[in-house]
Amino acid sequence: MSEIDISQEKADINLQIDGAQDRIADLENQLHLIDTELENLFQSRQQYILLSEISDRMDKLNKLGGARLFWGEACDEAQASANYTRVNNLVINYDEQVREVTKKRELIKEDIQSVIAQINILNDEILVVYELAEERDHEFVIEREMTVHPFRPMVMPWAMQGEDENRYRRILLLALLFSLVLGYLLPLWDLPMQTQEELTKVPEYLTKLIERKQPPPPPPEVKPEPKKKDEKDKKPEDKKKKKKLDKKLKKKGKVVEKIGILAFKDNFSDLMDNTAKKKLGSRARLGNKGQKARKTTRSLVTSQAAGSSGGIQTSNLSRNVGGTGKSISGVAFSRVESEIGSEFFGEERPLSGGPGPSRTDEEIQIVFDRYKSALYRIYNRELRKNPTLQGKLVLKLTIEPSGKVSACSMESSDMDASALEKKIVARVKKFNFGPKDGVPALTILYPIDFLPAN
Repeated sequence: MSEIDISQEKADINLQIDGAQDRIADLENQLHLIDTELENLFQSRQQYILLSEISDRMDKLNKLGGARLFWGEACDEAQASANYTRVNNLVINYDEQVREVTKKRELIKEDIQSVIAQINILNDEILVVYELAEERDHEFVIEREMTVHPFRPMVMPWAMQGEDENRYRRILLLALLFSLVLGYLLPLWDLPMQTQEELTKVPEYLTKLIERKQPPPPPPEVKPEPKKKDEKDKKPEDKKKKKKLDKKLKKKGKVVEKIGILAFKDNFSDLMDNTAKKKLGSRARLGNKGQKARKTTRSLVTSQAAGSSGGIQTSNLSRNVGGTGKSISGVAFSRVESEIGSEFFGEERPLSGGPGPSRTDEEIQIVFDRYKSALYRIYNRELRKNPTLQGKLVLKLTIEPSGKVSACSMESSDMDASALEKKIVARVKKFNFGPKDGVPALTILYPIDFLPAN
């Protein structure tokens, strides 16, 4: 922008500002005249207010039929209504004049505000022009030669071009031809049938043992009774034939026993023959009572379990039977001392003083498993108060022959929770192990682990 243009723009803006100021002056003169007229109307405002009140009273008086009291006896009702209408029109005309003058005054004020806004806009434009003039004074001219750039077609990556379309069609046609050729030639190619000799043989260890169903026995044939002499003659011959057949069957049996599942026959023989024919547990009756056994140890699953399944080994338990594991029918047991809790303290569990039957570890464990939920409910209530509560309790309890717990105390504890220990002891005292005939009072040590659930 040149200096001439800037000066010309400044002159135009100044002319507009001068015209706006003249307009404001005219509007202010009009506003002054209207204010004067409004003041004159306000001077007689009190009179018209009183006249309005009088007209309202006259209207009420006319409605009550007392117009003559105000206008005189010579005034009839028509004259009274005409006088009321004239007075009321004077009040209405005054109100309309005041309303019109006030409206003109508001319009003039709005015009003045709009002209002032135009003047402010023009002043801002003048400031912009001055800033442009200052920038022009401080700017420097950069001149360079115009270079013509080569034309480049406006092709987007997703636009379809002729070359790409032709390449796509060629590839599609080649793929279709290849698939058609394969579809035509493959059905014409006959594969040779696999002969029976080439079939894969199933290994012996994958064969399935199928039990052969025995045919139904033939109906018995009625044979004539042979003579006794013939039976004596045929007996040695039959015995010789049976011996030969037994030898052949034994040889075949040995070969078969080395193949498949029959090879493990010896490993499971002890388990297959262990058929207990006498009831043990709560209905056990001891026939022979031996001497009091010395300290014995039972093979527990967790620490001292045997390495093979050789049957029930009873030779280590001071019982009158060997450890063959073939059958436990007809076995008589002597009194045995169990060691529940011995792994923790190395002490024997006190049993009854004399020989006789006693409660088994399995029976005691079954009862504790039955009441496990009640014990854990007590533990969970305490666990809400102390989330880090866990540990082991060892209880010392005495079981009477009737199955009731006559005494229960805390032998040891690593939980440091006296309230929990008291509740557990009180709950265990309510256990009922069931009555058992011929059983003395039994005192045991029983450990209980309390761990929070995940």
